[in-house]
Amino acid sequence: MTRRRLHTATLAGSLALPYIALKSYWAAGGRAGVADGFEVADEFRRNGAPAALIWLEHHGVDFTAVLALIGLALAAVLAHRPPRRRLLRRPLLVAAWAGTLLIPYGLLTALLGALGSDDGNHPLTGWVVPAGAAAFVGIGTALAAAAWPHRPRPTAARNAANATTR
Repeated sequence: MTRRRLHTATLAGSLALPYIALKSYWAAGGRAGVADGFEVADEFRRNGAPAALIWLEHHGVDFTAVLALIGLALAAVLAHRPPRRRLLRRPLLVAAWAGTLLIPYGLLTALLGALGSDDGNHPLTGWVVPAGAAAFVGIGTALAAAAWPHRPRPTAARNAANATTR
């Protein structure tokens, strides 16, 4: 991987660190950034989350923070020492490319956060949504930058076949 892409992956991934810290803080019982009476585990329950995720939240582990760490670890693996075996490399690349969907999700989150809520009854304070949106865009960008050098490239034979059909 070129230094530029490695730098991009590292810088983009660092945008997720405040999100990971905040979600871990909330899971440990912290209250900064949330309205009085708001409980993340209760919100999970209302939204139909599996019991295991609710249990984790009650015990100080936020699954979204864990997933963010896994995404950053995946970007680091692909950026530094990608597996040489196809059997290992392909599932990692599929996961990385799927993770790039966090980019439009983060941009949509930022847009909706900027537009605000009509009823004014939002459980998060103003700085939490931008932190989350930056984390989603950052993780997605880190995964894209790390996976890009490993994208499928046409073989010479395929190029020759394409050239003769033109």
